[in-house]
Amino acid sequence: MKKIVIIYIALTSIYFGQVNSEITNPPEGMVFVPEGNFIMGSIYGDPDERPQHISTTQAFYIDKYEVSNLEYSQFDKEFTYPEGKENSPAIVNWYKAASYAKWKGKRLPTEKEWEKAARGTDGRIFPWGNTFNETYVAWDRLDPRGSAVAKPESPYGCIDMAGSVWEWTSDWYKPYPGNDTPMEQYGETYKVMRGGSNFNNYSFNRTSQRYYLLPDNISKYFVGFRCVKDVE
Repeated sequence: MKKIVIIYIALTSIYFGQVNSEITNPPEGMVFVPEGNFIMGSIYGDPDERPQHISTTQAFYIDKYEVSNLEYSQFDKEFTYPEGKENSPAIVNWYKAASYAKWKGKRLPTEKEWEKAARGTDGRIFPWGNTFNETYVAWDRLDPRGSAVAKPESPYGCIDMAGSVWEWTSDWYKPYPGNDTPMEQYGETYKVMRGGSNFNNYSFNRTSQRYYLLPDNISKYFVGFRCVKDVE
């Protein structure tokens, strides 16, 4: 029985691109995500998360943490934040996030890249596994990055991919291929944000959870971001 399990794990890892993946040193503050397939979407979540399917990405780097107030203020000299909150996530609209990423020689992650970095290849519900635990989540947007009690990481080493602040992706809010559930918000009006925030219940912290927002107006939502960089 043990041999069968080992063989199954090896074959599964090969299928999802984790065996013989490129070994590389990521840029400072970033982690490496290998190319390959992963499970995207959900069979039990909201209609816009369906169908669950196998998706794929190229290899990429992604920020270990969300961009901080201090980091963003180096780009936008008019940006202000509460005193003593230099290490808290910067809350900005989509255009400002995209401009910062470009300034850093990076870009915002696609939905595929964000979800893969958050859940790995095993289809887990949360970045740390399949069971919710409130000590794994940073509940206050003003908390320092990485301040959750349990300090969980995603399979590739990302911090705070559930709770803290929502995170922008580069994609417009559109249905997945094969999804025939109509939603008036679909199209090129809203950008997708991921990860949930401090005022959300645990269902919003799931790795497959999608939500939408106008790119120029964060309104009552606390939305931050992390950047990605292509592997050359």
